[in-house]
Amino acid sequence: MARMARVYLPNIAQLVRVQGINGAAVFFDDADYEGWRAILRTIAPHHAVDIHAYALVAHSVYLLVSARDEKALGRLMQDLGRRYVRQVNTKYKRSGTLWEGRYRTAYIQDEPHVIDAYVWLDGMSEHTSRSHHTGLQLQGFIQDHPQYWALGNTPFDRQSRYGQQLLAGVSAKTAQALGQAVQTGWALGDAQFLAQATRIGGRRITAAARGRPKKQPSK
Repeated sequence: MARMARVYLPNIAQLVRVQGINGAAVFFDDADYEGWRAILRTIAPHHAVDIHAYALVAHSVYLLVSARDEKALGRLMQDLGRRYVRQVNTKYKRSGTLWEGRYRTAYIQDEPHVIDAYVWLDGMSEHTSRSHHTGLQLQGFIQDHPQYWALGNTPFDRQSRYGQQLLAGVSAKTAQALGQAVQTGWALGDAQFLAQATRIGGRRITAAARGRPKKQPSK
C-alpha cells in the first residue's frame, strides 16, 4: 500500500519526531549530541525550514519547525539523518541506519501551542534549545517563531519572560496532548484552526470520530 503524501500548510508550525529503530539509542555520548548540532548548524542555511526549538534524548530527536516550501522539511530531515548516520557509523565502526522509518510530524496552532511546545521541548533533556531561548548561548541555526518574539520588545524581555514560563513548565495534560499529536500525526488546535487546516491541506488532518455515524431522523 502506497504511503499517503504529507499535507503541507505554509508557515504553520510543526512538531517533528524521529526515533531509533525499535526505540534503540541514537546518541551514545555527549560528543554525539554536539556532532548532531554541528551538522544542523552547517546545513540549516541551505534548507527552507525555520528551526524554532529542538530536544535530543537518547533514542529520539524532536524539532519544532516551520517549512517555507512543500518539500523543504523532507529534504532537511533526509540530509540531517544521512549525515548523522554517516558520522556515527564512522565513529563506532558500524553499518546500517539508526532511524526507524519515516519521521512523524503534526501541525500545531500558534496560540497557545507554539510556546507550550517550546517549553515542552526545552524541558525534555539537557540537550535542547533552552540555552538559546534563555539567552545563555545563542545558536545561529535557530530562527524563533513570531509567538516567541511576541513575548517582549527586547531580547532581555523575551528571554526573561520565556525563562519564567520554562520554570513553570507545562501541565501533564498539555505534555500529553503535544506528545500524542506528534505520535499520531494529527493536528493540534481549536475547531476553527482544524477546519481551516483541513481546507488548505485538502484532506482530514484530525482523527475521525469513533463509532458509527449517527442516523439522520426520518422525515
